[in-house]
Amino acid sequence: MTDDAGVPEDAGSQPDAGSSPDAGASGGAAGDGVSWKRERLGDVEVDTWTWTDAAGRPRTVSFKREGDGNSGHGGVAVRLTWQVPDGAGWRTESAEGLGGGEEGFGMFVAHERGRTFDDGSEGTIAGLHGEDDSPLGIGFPVSITRGALSATSTSGFEAFTSTYPKWGTVVPMSDPDGQTPRSAAAHRRFLLPVTTRWHFAKGFNAPRIDVEVDLAQVTAGQLTFDVRGPYGVLEFANGDANAPLNNVQWGDSAYHFTTQAPAAGNLTTAAGWTWDEPIGSTRPYHALLARSGTVLYELGLVETEKSLVYSGWSGNRGTSSAKSGHKLLSDDFADWEWPFQSAQYSGVSASAPTTFKKFAWGSSNLYGSSAGTQWLNDKLSVPLTATPQVLRYRTCLIFGRSTFTDGARRGSTRAAAEAASLPCPTAP
Repeated sequence: MTDDAGVPEDAGSQPDAGSSPDAGASGGAAGDGVSWKRERLGDVEVDTWTWTDAAGRPRTVSFKREGDGNSGHGGVAVRLTWQVPDGAGWRTESAEGLGGGEEGFGMFVAHERGRTFDDGSEGTIAGLHGEDDSPLGIGFPVSITRGALSATSTSGFEAFTSTYPKWGTVVPMSDPDGQTPRSAAAHRRFLLPVTTRWHFAKGFNAPRIDVEVDLAQVTAGQLTFDVRGPYGVLEFANGDANAPLNNVQWGDSAYHFTTQAPAAGNLTTAAGWTWDEPIGSTRPYHALLARSGTVLYELGLVETEKSLVYSGWSGNRGTSSAKSGHKLLSDDFADWEWPFQSAQYSGVSASAPTTFKKFAWGSSNLYGSSAGTQWLNDKLSVPLTATPQVLRYRTCLIFGRSTFTDGARRGSTRAAAEAASLPCPTAP
């Protein structure tokens, strides 16, 4: 299954180019089991893609448009819908991200690795220049390319391209942990082209999200950063903003991680956890669970292939709470040890449940450097290609009701990561 040709749309309110059937302010086109239309959700102008899933039921993703009367910038998903059986019929459920700010999903974020400067101070180069070292991608304008649909199209895409600032050094550093010159003349601000492309296809439950960071202007050793896109906040428990977080799961470059809160309970820092099951051939994944009433919902990402290296060093990788005695987000298990940006920044405490649902991908923080190895703990390392011409990775977005139970703690995302075939289109 292949994607149709792209039709570019300028940033702002310009219509699509040429005589494509989706041209014009009204906007819209239909294929075979996949379509898009321009519409308004509340006070937000969006492009809504609809496709039929594996059960033949409609699913949708709505993207905030750039310009067209919208405040701020576009390029993020602000509503996802799916259907579930309801008696003799079907009922639509949704994930919502229309609140602005960090809300909406799919933006790019990258953190600069902390540095030690040659005067003994510590921080980031961006900070020395008065800038955020990890600005939200929603803060930058996007240009849009949309797949042109014909009557026989069974797949389509919408892509968002922007430039993302990243501070580094003029002269490449051979050691990312070495002393970085503090002098402003030794620093350079890079503007990296970043494209996030969403693919939809008839017969698949999940869209695929491709992220590409163009590093052609970078010499290995000039930068050192992680990637956290796709990133954002969605009320994914059927739009329930009061749904408490229930569990976190992931599979990184070495091990599976699972918190041990019961299905009817809440995630707290007192929850047990395991991080000692080897990942083997399972694809990397990240999942966040939340509970609305008695129903568990899940938002997750599964990498289609092992492209990135996930996280840096963690002394807790390869052990468990029972073996180590360490509690989540304690001095013994800090937030920076988590490979993926998730519940560790959502206000999880020892007892009170949290309802904030930040969710993101993640990686090593050595990209852009000259490093060839990433240490995962004091005994385990993996090879790292830190500065390719294009840093590219592809993920499937899993959303809807979770399969997680107390007796079968593999949620929907882990199940997809372990399956022989993925629930999203895999053609380039």
